[in-house]
Amino acid sequence: MLRRVYEENRRIKDGGAAEAALRRRYATLWAGGVVLILLLVVVGVQLFGEEPGDAGTPDFGATTILDANLPVLDVGPDADAGLDPDQFREMLKGSTPLAALFDLQVRTIVLDPGHGGDDPGAIGLKEVWEKDVTLDVARRLRRRLEQRGYTVLMTREEDETVSLRERVEFANRQPTDLFVSIHANSFPDAPVNALETYYFGANTERTLLRLAEAENQGSDYTLADFNDMIRRLSSTVKLQESRRLATAVQRSLVSNTRIEAPNVQDWGVKAGPFVVLLGSDAPSILAEISVLSNAAQADRLQTEAHREQLAAFLEEGVLNYLVDRSRRQ
Repeated sequence: MLRRVYEENRRIKDGGAAEAALRRRYATLWAGGVVLILLLVVVGVQLFGEEPGDAGTPDFGATTILDANLPVLDVGPDADAGLDPDQFREMLKGSTPLAALFDLQVRTIVLDPGHGGDDPGAIGLKEVWEKDVTLDVARRLRRRLEQRGYTVLMTREEDETVSLRERVEFANRQPTDLFVSIHANSFPDAPVNALETYYFGANTERTLLRLAEAENQGSDYTLADFNDMIRRLSSTVKLQESRRLATAVQRSLVSNTRIEAPNVQDWGVKAGPFVVLLGSDAPSILAEISVLSNAAQADRLQTEAHREQLAAFLEEGVLNYLVDRSRRQ
């Protein structure tokens, strides 16, 4: 009986040792697995780059901006009509620079001729290219505004490729008071003649999203840059002034264009997810000054006289905004 008790105790003792050895083996395997997983993570980061939030892509479009869940800001009531057009045009005939006539607190205006270089923009009828029209009109507008006493800078002086990021950074390096981006529309599938002007904001209209996607190409911004711009979008004043400027420019474009093209459509002032407007620190607008795919407009755009007219229409809109701003202040 004593022998049986001895053998039973020995069996229990040996079994405990075996169980402990098994536990140690499992612990070793588990630790080895953790190390292997950590090694795979390190190798994966090296192969696939930085964290997803920082990687981004060189370009992002209108839908990216909308996906950011932009805050809805109350930008106040619609801008008023400004001065009576006849009264204002009479004022423009004077030789005194408006910058000296009014304490407008605006001295530097940056003009942004859309597209350029490798990016022709829209190509309309009669081989009228958007990049050529916008540059020519911007040069004429600069001359006219400088004669009024303002400092006018341009994001591109020649037919050169300039990314949206470079345009925005150029404007923000200057003491920019207003930013005006000049573009022209094209609707190849419809004989449309319409004018529209934008300030920055969210808009889910499908046609507008397609336009904004096209205009936002080549932005050269990463998603991290974009998120930083969104964080800085806290100035209600910028949005209010941008909409007032857009309203003044749109009214001038439509009323003056209808003198020679009575059927031109007024598509109004709209909020649009354009990155060049988001990035600018100053009140900023994007004006679609003509339609390249419209046969009558394409003919007129080939003449220096009409391009000078477009510059005059933009000048009137900008100056009317400035006078109205002076009255409000």
